[in-house]
Amino acid sequence: FVDAGVDIFHASTRRYWEPEFPGSELNLAGWTKKLTGRPAITVGSVGLDTDFLGAFAGKAAASTGIDELLRRMEDGEFDLVAVGRALLSDPQWPAKIREGRLDEIVPFTAEHLARLT
Repeated sequence: FVDAGVDIFHASTRRYWEPEFPGSELNLAGWTKKLTGRPAITVGSVGLDTDFLGAFAGKAAASTGIDELLRRMEDGEFDLVAVGRALLSDPQWPAKIREGRLDEIVPFTAEHLARLT
């Protein structure tokens, strides 16, 4: 892919914080960056405590902090972060995270997907 001109990789997982392989803390984006030498984007339950499928089991995804995400980004594991469901449930999510207003974040539920149709 690098030889074909890919300059950044978007590595989607259900839970960005889970290691991709035993014996390493790196997630899929971390491994992709390490193996290709190209920047990588991580995504997967960013700012949420459950994965996508949990919402369809009736479980609301509560908001979490991003300290671990920031630590891993500062360590160079990945270069960019994509945010999905957290923004669908609360378009003000970035501002609330930046300002430390975690208690004001709207939890994600499957009903938020209905807004897209």
